[in-house]
Amino acid sequence: MANEQMERIPVKIQVLTVIRQMDAEEQTEMSVSGVFYKENNAYYLQYEEKQEAGSIRTVWKSSARELLLLRNGAVSMRMHFLKNKNKSNAHVNTGAGKIAFETELLSFQEDYQTGEALFLGNMSFQYDLLSQAEPIGSYTVTLKIEEDKA
Repeated sequence: MANEQMERIPVKIQVLTVIRQMDAEEQTEMSVSGVFYKENNAYYLQYEEKQEAGSIRTVWKSSARELLLLRNGAVSMRMHFLKNKNKSNAHVNTGAGKIAFETELLSFQEDYQTGEALFLGNMSFQYDLLSQAEPIGSYTVTLKIEEDKA
């Protein structure tokens, strides 16, 4: 299998997250700048979030078998979704220690278009977060990615 690579493309990213817990729904949206690239048959999206608690470096990795979310900084988190298996593990590191969760991937879609003029991409997925087999909430995450020509 060939080691396919692509140059790192500067991108603008819109991240929309919808969280449903019990009877409440919360929606957050943010715009960040980052880079997108392909390496070893996986797509990567990297960006840094600025929050009140500090900076968080975020990396998304998407391959044929998995979706991996890594966050380091003010928040440390590792969420691993296997595309062919619904349930996977997640870990959040708080100041008081590491907390383990289980995730259940409900849907996943991605589409990347590279053209001569502009790179565009979309990634969206929905998952349930569980603690000790009990549902905590349902999450829908949508990332819209556009090449930053600035």
